[in-house]
This record gives sequence, structure tokens and C-alpha cells, in this order.
Amino acid sequence: MTAGVVQRLGSVLLDAALVLVFVALLVDRQFLGLGTVTDIAGDPAWTFPLFLAGDLALLWRRRFPVAVAVVAFVPYALHAVVTGAGVEGAFALLPGLVALYSLGAYAVGRQMAVGVVVVGALEAVHDTHDPGIRLSNEVEVWSYLFWTAVLVGVLVVGVLVGTRRRAEESRRRAAEAEAQRVEAVASERAKIARELHDVVTHNVNVVVMQAMAANGVLDSDPARVRAPLEAIETSGREALAEMRRMLGVLRQEDDLLLAPQPDAAEVGRLADSLNSAGHRVECRVADDLGPLPDGMGLVVFRIVQEALTNTVKHARGAAARVEVRRTPDAVEVEVVNGPGVPETERSGAGHGLVGMSERAALSGGTLACRPTEDGGFRVFARLPLEPA
Repeated sequence: MTAGVVQRLGSVLLDAALVLVFVALLVDRQFLGLGTVTDIAGDPAWTFPLFLAGDLALLWRRRFPVAVAVVAFVPYALHAVVTGAGVEGAFALLPGLVALYSLGAYAVGRQMAVGVVVVGALEAVHDTHDPGIRLSNEVEVWSYLFWTAVLVGVLVVGVLVGTRRRAEESRRRAAEAEAQRVEAVASERAKIARELHDVVTHNVNVVVMQAMAANGVLDSDPARVRAPLEAIETSGREALAEMRRMLGVLRQEDDLLLAPQPDAAEVGRLADSLNSAGHRVECRVADDLGPLPDGMGLVVFRIVQEALTNTVKHARGAAARVEVRRTPDAVEVEVVNGPGVPETERSGAGHGLVGMSERAALSGGTLACRPTEDGGFRVFARLPLEPA
């Protein structure tokens, strides 16, 4: 159970226990006379249900404090009017004191003001019909002032407790809001870090491959150097443009013209950039891909980008096949490459595969990565069109 559930359960049990005690006291003074000395004039056939209603109303004192206070004090006023006698004994006043405390603790503003006025009016009706209140008698005056001070004091205590509780609740909500804000900022920064990782690793690997190709033909065929250099320039400009866009988001520059995010339609551009660098990449993007949910096109693009980057890093010279297709309920992305010469020593999955898995999971999808039987590697992602 959460702390909130435990607290609510404790409140319900406390209110139920209070009501049970008050009902037991009412039954005793109306029918048994075992322990209490409270005297309630009138026939129990109507006085018992009258005061029972006031006791049972306390079960809802936290949710409806004004209504409960009125229901709790109506029996005192009505009983005095009908019988011409007030209820004797401190026990009879306990339900009213609890209702008055609840009025101060759980009602605010205009609601509490209305409740105080109505309860005050009901108490005045009781006092004017109770022959036991004789203000001409000095003893009775002090007794009246004492019980009036008790009623006012209970209300004031309720107001103080309620004010403190609401202040603590306000601080708790502010702390939760701040924690959520910090978490959201951290999540966005992690997302941007993944974006930077994908952009930089892909374009830098393309630049390295193009530079290696240019170096290989520099002496034997200088004329062929131009194409790799142009590809290096293009990849460098694309990397700088995307980095500038994402860093601009971090700086929150409102006047920065942000380039649109890449999507599935630009997957072919990734294949073309690698083909121009001498890699063999076959790319098929379904013509019926259609409009995708917000953000899914970017996920498709980044998964293909990271998978091809891994191909360049870990299987140099291998042919790769990219396929993006749409099923009735999902978009499927498949990138398969054959065996090649590793550019760097492979040591575990690395951050690239983790990043692809996180992107697929954020879209409600799955990603599977495994070696193929011929020594290559296959990346397969399934992204549902409707959230699970």
C-alpha cells in the first residue's frame, strides 16, 4: 500500500471508531442507563433516531464538513424546541464538538463562514429554549461562558490544524512538481544526448570512410578524390546543422530557426550517403508507409541511422539491406548486413544498440538484434501504430 492509501484507511477507521463510541453512548443513555448520566427528555422513539442521525453524519465529516456540522447541531436545537428542555450531560455534546472541529479543519473560506453562521444560529435556538440556561444566575452565566468558550476553542483548534495541514500539502505538491520538472529536464537532456550520439557517430563514421577512400586513390587517381571530399563536406555540414539545432534547443533561443526533424522518408538519404562512400546499401521504403504518429518517423530514421553506423564500424566492406514496411498495425524496420572487416574491436553491445532499444521502447515497440548464420548482423524493430 502507498502512504496515501494507508493514511486514508486510517482516517476511515478513526471516524468509524468515533461513531461507534458515540452510538454506544447514545444507546446507553436512551435505553440502558449503565454508565452515563446524560438526560435526554422526550420519547426515545423519536429522540433516538434524531440524535443517531447526528452521530452517523460524522462518517462524512472530512468530505462534507459544513453539512455534517449542521446535521450534528440540528438535534440539539430541534430537541430543545420540541421538549422545552436541553440535553443534560457533557457526553451529549461530544458529537457536536467533533463536528465543529471538522468544520474548522476541513472547510475553507465562504464555506466555513456559512457553516459557522448556521451552527451559531442553531446553538442560539437551543439556548433560548433551554430552561437550564439562566443568565440571571451568576453560576449559570459562568457555566454558559465556559461552554461557549469550549465551542469557540474547538473551532479555533480545527482552523489551526486545517491551516497547517493545507500548508504542508501545498509544500508537498510544490516539491512533487519540482521533482517532476527536474525529471522531465533530465529526460529531455538524455533524449538530446541520444540524438547527438546518433548524429555524430553516423556522420563522423561516414567522414572517416570517405577520407580513407580519398587517401586510397590520392596517388594513383587524384581526379577521383573530389567525390569523397564532397561527401565529407556534405556529411560535415549535416552534422553541424543538426548539432546546432539541438544545442539551440538546450539554449532555448526563441529566435533560432529550427530545422525539421528527419523522418522515415529520409531513410533513403542515409543509404545514398553510404553508397557514395563506397558501401553497398540497398534500401527499400514502402510506398504505402503513409503518415505516421508523432515522433515515430524520427524513431525509424534514427534506428536505421544507428544500424548503418554499426555496419560501417563493425563490418567494413559488407553489403547492407534496409527495409521499412508497414503492416496493418505496425511499422517494421529491418537492417541486415553481411560479414565484413571490423573497423574497431567489438566489446559488447555498446551504447548504439541500447539507444535503439530505448527508442523502440519509448514508442511502445520492440527491437531484436542478433548475428546471422553467414556471420553478419540483423536489426529488427517493430513499432506499433497504436499505443499498447
